[in-house]
Amino acid sequence: MRRQLILVAALVALTGCVEATGGRSAQPSAAALAALPQGMNPGFLIRDSNGCWGLALEASATPTGIPLRDATGQQVCDGDAVT
Repeated sequence: MRRQLILVAALVALTGCVEATGGRSAQPSAAALAALPQGMNPGFLIRDSNGCWGLALEASATPTGIPLRDATGQQVCDGDAVT
């Protein structure tokens, strides 16, 4: 788990941040769950106002984190959202 957190922290500097307006209460899509790193709890998933998923890095009133990317490097978004 510590190794994953270090990796996630390093990725923040490279990929930018996602601010969750959909919050943690949104039900993760199948695509978001499939892109989740192995062993990571789905409770870390957050969704922004565009329907794009990220991994939460801070537990605040409005969680922020890094974009969740699939195996091709594209950010995982629901519907027709474009990043």
